[in-house]
Parts: sequence; structure tokens; C-alpha cells
Amino acid sequence: MKFNLDLDNINYIKLTFRTKDDTPSCTKAAIKRIGEKEVLACARFDEEMDMDTPQEVLISFICVNGLYRTKTLLKYIENDAPYVYFTLQTPEGLEYQQNREYFRIKMEENAVLSFDNTVVSCKTYDISASGVKLIVPNKIDNLDEVTIDLLFDPKNVRTKAKFVRYDEEDNILKASFKFINLPETSIDIISQKCIQKQLEYKRNSAM
Repeated sequence: MKFNLDLDNINYIKLTFRTKDDTPSCTKAAIKRIGEKEVLACARFDEEMDMDTPQEVLISFICVNGLYRTKTLLKYIENDAPYVYFTLQTPEGLEYQQNREYFRIKMEENAVLSFDNTVVSCKTYDISASGVKLIVPNKIDNLDEVTIDLLFDPKNVRTKAKFVRYDEEDNILKASFKFINLPETSIDIISQKCIQKQLEYKRNSAM
């Protein structure tokens, strides 16, 4: 579809780019201005962003009615604390992705499930920034709210979660959970992990 979003439609954007050491990374930013040729966005300055420009980036528009995604050119970046400013080429078109922001991706990571003074070590099966599916050794009766530690490297995520359901396939038992009041910092860690894994899958499929 043709690019026709305006500021009133957009909650915020996410940029996926490559750092100078060729590591995939992402950041959340606010749109400041949309012009015919350029988009100006800014993000909170946590640390200096070190990347080559210009470079092709993936830009996701998180809007009231869903998520749109396309590729465009990151023309310039300015680190000027307390903000980082991005100048991007206005995209020519957009692709509607889904009616929710958080996509789910298959990913095996270590996790710890805690409830009622019980601790269970397990693996993730898939994950998004709204919930996770864990591979568990057996069904647990009267499971409701739990604590989940996602043992990511280098930053772990601890969150409360609500049990949703069990699924069993090929003798693998999986328990689905929905995160409860996940902080923005944890959402960003999980989202970035999902994007990195997605890029890894794409690189491997292209080889």
C-alpha cells in the first residue's frame, strides 16, 4: 500500500539497523515530523549509537489500527543527549503486518518457572513481548499466576505471568503464559531478542 500515514495515526516507530560491528539492533522512537522526502524521529539517549549511515533499515510503524512495516534509508543520525535524532527517507510504500504490535517467534532459551515455593527449570518454545510458551516436564495442577525468569544473555527478564493453556505435540508438553504488567524496558529486551532471532533465521535461510 502507498505510504499515507500521518502523525495522528502513529503511536511510535521501531527501527532495526546494524551497528558498526554488524550486530543487528533496534530502538523505539517517536516521530517528530513527516515530510514528502524525509521523516524525522527521536529516541531517548541511553548511550551513544554507533552505526554507519546511510544504511537500509527496517522501520515499523505501530499505529492505532495495527502494525505496518517497510524498509527505508536511514540517512543521518545525531547523538545529542538527552535524545538521539534520526533522519530517514520517507518510504514509498507500506506492508500491513498484523493487528497487534508483538510478533511471536520460535526461540529456545533457558527459563525458570516459579510458583508456590516450587522452581522448575525449562526452555522457551516461542515468545513475544506479550507472552511465552514454555516446554515443561509435566502438567501442574491449579496453575494460575507464576513468576518467569527468561535467562537471556546479557540481560535477564523477570516477570509475573498468567497461565493460559497446555498444548501437547510430538510428545512435547508446552504451557502458554501471558505476561502481566511487563515494564517497557523488558518489552524492549524481548522485542530486540525476537528481531535478532528473526534476522538470524533469514540469514540462515539465504545461505
